[in-house]
Amino acid sequence: MERYKKLLPSTCSVGDTGQLEISGHSIRQLAEKWGTPLYIYDGKTILDKIDYLHRLGFDEYKGKFDITYASKAYLSLGFAKHLARSGVGVDVVSLGEMKIAKKAGFSPERVHLHGNNKSEEELEYALEWGVFSIVVDSLEELEFLEELAARREKKLRIWLRISPGVDVDTHPYLQTGHTASKFGLPMIDGQAVRAIQFARASKWFDLIGLHTHIGSQISDAEPYRRAVQMLYEIAVEADFIPQQISTGGGWGVPYCMEDSVVDARDWVRAVADALHQECDALGWPLPLLVLEPGRWLTAQAGLAVYQVGFQKKSREGMHVVAVNGGMADNPRPAMYHANYCALVVDRPFEEPVQKVSLVGKYCESGDVLIPEVELPEVARGDLIAMPSAGAYQLSMSSNYNMAARPAVLWLEPDKVEVLQKRENPSESGWWVE
Repeated sequence: MERYKKLLPSTCSVGDTGQLEISGHSIRQLAEKWGTPLYIYDGKTILDKIDYLHRLGFDEYKGKFDITYASKAYLSLGFAKHLARSGVGVDVVSLGEMKIAKKAGFSPERVHLHGNNKSEEELEYALEWGVFSIVVDSLEELEFLEELAARREKKLRIWLRISPGVDVDTHPYLQTGHTASKFGLPMIDGQAVRAIQFARASKWFDLIGLHTHIGSQISDAEPYRRAVQMLYEIAVEADFIPQQISTGGGWGVPYCMEDSVVDARDWVRAVADALHQECDALGWPLPLLVLEPGRWLTAQAGLAVYQVGFQKKSREGMHVVAVNGGMADNPRPAMYHANYCALVVDRPFEEPVQKVSLVGKYCESGDVLIPEVELPEVARGDLIAMPSAGAYQLSMSSNYNMAARPAVLWLEPDKVEVLQKRENPSESGWWVE
């Protein structure tokens, strides 16, 4: 089990029967009761990561800090309730996410609304609910939001999202801070400065902070330092002292055995040190530092469970094993060529005897979960566990081929909570007679 520790939930173990368990619950028994594909979240893993990030903030940063969960990694009402009780805030990017956060018990003071193209309905809801801040993404949005605020005669707290022109070593689709990004106000052509000046001149805005997000699956802390330096470069040019700063999230997690684990302390320390240096040099007070973990908080806590179906040999001689899930519940391999590993639930540490291609059931050639993985012999009905499944799988899932989204469980010792019921196609929006 030690070999897979970095990938599996912290409570994962091998029970007396030799089968995988999480928080003392048999994965096979859970699969038999709730069906497959099945997604499982281990509560302790998530809460321990929140505690660890709090400790890092206290250890590394001299000012005040806050933790805000990037809900696009995964969100459901039950999941949001657990997070609200933990004391973290939440970043939302849609009307649906706002409504879930509100129903889950989040105070509006713990909510930030992000997005590069917020609808009028979403902005109106945010104004009515009174979210703590709206993160403005463009000059046009800034002008439009001022009109809404003036119409309501309500002064708004806002952040400005800045595109700092910082490149990171990750998949191109996961880079969000470069000069060609669709996100944020570019620095290089003066838009960022104009936005700061516009917001400060408006009687309807209380500009309290600057935000940036440079990408995802980052393992080098240096780009975060550069991002902080760029934010303060623009703040100095605009003569604006930010009360709050967020460099987003994006710290990487391992998905397979060959991936290294880089301590989140490197991330937090890099951001904190850069803020200390900039503020010391300028004689400015330290801002509230807002950390925005998403994937880092949830990926390891999640486990996807599939059932083996039919097998065959490809023309090239590869042994192909099909499971009853795939790109409808996990589009990441098709979209990003994301890598994963797999375990046989009933025989997790049996020596592998064959290389297989683990494929999904959907009508796409790109529906390949793992192009090549070593496994023991498997038979129809065996269960396959895929670790590091807690982020950007369910949240990006679909009903492709009219597939029903899977059930989702939250596990604690002596407790199994259903976060999402398995969808019933006859109750869905596309079942209309």
